[in-house]
Amino acid sequence: MATSRFFNMPPFASTWNKSKVSLQRVNITSNAIQKTVRFSVINCSLKINHTQPALNDEIRVPSVIKEMENEEITSPSVAGRLVKGGPVFQQNVSVRSFEIDSEYKMSTKAIMNYLQEASLNYAKKLGLTIDTRFGITPGMRKMDLVWVFRGMHIEVDRYPCWGEVVQILHWTCASGRTGVRFDWTINDINTGETLVRASCLAVMMNKNTRKTCKLPEEVKDEIKAYLREDVEPIVEAFKYSCPQTEAMDHIKTGLTPGWNDLDVNYHVNNAKYLDWILESTPDSIRDRHELWKMNFEYRKECLKDDVIQSLSRVVPSNEKNRDIEVEHVLRLESGHQVLRARTVWRTYSHSCRGINSMKIIF
Repeated sequence: MATSRFFNMPPFASTWNKSKVSLQRVNITSNAIQKTVRFSVINCSLKINHTQPALNDEIRVPSVIKEMENEEITSPSVAGRLVKGGPVFQQNVSVRSFEIDSEYKMSTKAIMNYLQEASLNYAKKLGLTIDTRFGITPGMRKMDLVWVFRGMHIEVDRYPCWGEVVQILHWTCASGRTGVRFDWTINDINTGETLVRASCLAVMMNKNTRKTCKLPEEVKDEIKAYLREDVEPIVEAFKYSCPQTEAMDHIKTGLTPGWNDLDVNYHVNNAKYLDWILESTPDSIRDRHELWKMNFEYRKECLKDDVIQSLSRVVPSNEKNRDIEVEHVLRLESGHQVLRARTVWRTYSHSCRGINSMKIIF
C-alpha cells in the first residue's frame, strides 16, 4: 500500500543545452540493460546516469530528469526535498545493517519499502497529507477513499551494498482514466549510476466497501493540475500469460500475516507479498541466483486473519538462456487469488562481501 502526491510533469525537451551537458554512451556487461547514457552536468553538482532498454536503437530519457540539469543538488533532509518546485522528489538514504541480506546487499523487500516511503514523504512535502492520513486529499477524505497498488514492476541492475548512500528520485503521471502511475529510480549518489528502476499503477479503493473504484470528478479536479498523460514509464512491465495454478509444482501452505505486516489501512503491506512468493521458490534458485526483474499484479487485498497458499513454477526456457523465470500465485485457502507474479533470476552479478574492511566484534 502506498500513497503519493501528484505534480505537473514538464514536457519532453527536444534538445539539450550542449554548453551545460555532455553525453557519453557507455557499454555495460549486464544483459539486463542494452544501452546506458551518462549525463554529466557541467557548472552544476548534479550528475545522473539513466539506464533504459533502447527502442529502435533510440534511448529514452524522462523529461523530468532532463529538467533537473540546472538544479543545484544539496544534501536533503531525512524527509527529502522537492526539485524545481515539485516535478521530482529527491531523497537520500544509507543502506543499514538491518536492511541487507546474507550477501551484504540491500534486500529486495527493503527496496520496495523505500519506494513506498519516498511516495509518502513526497505527499507530505507538498502538503497533501491531512492530519495523519497519508496522501489523502479533501475529496478523498469526504468519500472515504485511499490509494492502493494494482501492479508493481521493478528491475535491479545492481543492488546497493551495506553502508552505501543512494539517491531516490520519484515522480508521478496519469495512467488511463482510473489510475495514477508512480515512477522511481534509485541511483548511486557518487557516480549517478542508476541501480534500480520501478513503476507502479495505483488506483482508488473505498476503505469501507474495500472495493476499487474510478477516480471521482471531485478528486480528478484536485489532482489534474499535477498530472501528465504523455510520459512513458521508467520501466515497462514484461508481458506473460496468466499462470495456471494446476501446473504449479512448488507449494507452501499455512502462511499467515502478523500484526507487523499490516499497514495504516489494516491490510497486508505490498512488500510482504514478496516474502510469501519466496517461500515457494526452489532453494536451488534462491541460493545461486539473485532477483533481477519482478512483475506483481495485486488481485485482492489480504487481511489479518487470512491464510495464504504460495504456489510457484519454474518456466521452461532455452538452455542457452542462463536467466530463470518463475511464475507465482498467492491465493487464499478459499481459492481466491491475492497476487499473480513473475520473477526473473540471474546468477550473482555482484557481491558486497569484503567491501568494508572493518572488523565487527560482538
